[in-house]
Amino acid sequence: MPSETVTVFFDYLCPFAWRAAELAERVAEPLDLRFDWSHFSLYQSNHHGQDGWQLWNQRIEPADPTGGKGLLAFLASMAARRQGDDAFAAFRLELLRARHRDHRPLDRAAVLEVANRVGLHVACFEGELDDPEARTRLAREHHEAAALKVFGTPTLRFASGDTAYLRLKQLPPEGEPSIELFQRVRGMLADYPYLETLKRPRHGGN
Repeated sequence: MPSETVTVFFDYLCPFAWRAAELAERVAEPLDLRFDWSHFSLYQSNHHGQDGWQLWNQRIEPADPTGGKGLLAFLASMAARRQGDDAFAAFRLELLRARHRDHRPLDRAAVLEVANRVGLHVACFEGELDDPEARTRLAREHHEAAALKVFGTPTLRFASGDTAYLRLKQLPPEGEPSIELFQRVRGMLADYPYLETLKRPRHGGN
């Protein structure tokens, strides 16, 4: 059993969430960590519920490359999670890679291709995609994150309660540099509770 669980709030539309997922893959075993991935919609957060708009109540148009502002990806993620932790982990990482490494649209063809590639029971997966309860679960997860003042993705919450938005311009090299980066981030949060923001000037791009 891993010694610590780190909760990560994420959105499939976010390239920084993809980089955090790759980093988590590198550090989980050597640091004896378990990562718990929780869905948080950037579109919903930025909209602030104006005019009663709610992502989980929207229709998904087949031609929309964002999958209904990320809704389809979230529903697919929920469906994968119903097939167990390993299935969810494999699907989540591959769908993030499909979007941000391979620049695929988040349409139904893409999520079904990823589901098949990682070995999900595709018939069950398709049935779960259209289950209204998945939308309810998404709303619940988003509101739980918002209650913790999550505003962006990825946001990491450690067992200590230390929480921070982590934005990586690019991935560090594999091995010790990735492990050291993660440990320094965690250590800084623990050692400097009065530190709220540390941000470099932006020069364009991600």
